[in-house]
Amino acid sequence: MILSPSLFNSDLYFIKETLDKLDLLGITHLHIDVMDNHYVPNLGFNAGFVSNLKSHTNFILDCHLMVEKPESTILDFIEAKPDIITFHYEATVHHSFIINKIKNSNIKVGLAINPSTSVEQIKMLLPFIDLILVMTVNPGQKNEFFLPFTLQKIEQLNLERKERNYHYDIQVDGNITDQTISPCVKAGANNIVSGGFIFNNNDIQNNIEKLKVAIN
Repeated sequence: MILSPSLFNSDLYFIKETLDKLDLLGITHLHIDVMDNHYVPNLGFNAGFVSNLKSHTNFILDCHLMVEKPESTILDFIEAKPDIITFHYEATVHHSFIINKIKNSNIKVGLAINPSTSVEQIKMLLPFIDLILVMTVNPGQKNEFFLPFTLQKIEQLNLERKERNYHYDIQVDGNITDQTISPCVKAGANNIVSGGFIFNNNDIQNNIEKLKVAIN
């Protein structure tokens, strides 16, 4: 089970202290939100930030592109050399082009789907990806509630993975708390993104422990 804190929700003034604390707590993955204020109504990190993290830390960097037409910026993020680049199915029509660009750079490729996107729409791409990100809220929006119907998609993806011997991780992102994490894991998710909950009140250690207890 992978727990991937979303740095967008952390206090960036204390970024060095935060990263040191996460390392001591055994966290190996970081989720980096990239937002363009077009595809989603917010701004997030850029390729330069990803590159700096790669140079100065040993975390596995999971770069989540919430941007329109990711094919126009994908080379910038490939140059930053994260370990995983995830783009949104709904943000482009050039899925195969982006997948091949990422894979040919020896970077794992992830595909994100919004709550309204069905598993049927992406089935033809599943053999080619390393990670499928199921958004459990509408991306980029504030104070969104966890959407329980997304659990059905996790179950479908888990079934596809087993029946066809696929090897992708199933990641969830969106209001993941000690209350919502367990249903996601039971449905088949094995890669958990949490930001607002982990960094709430800067009580990182206690909040991570709550998530681990809820998983078990």
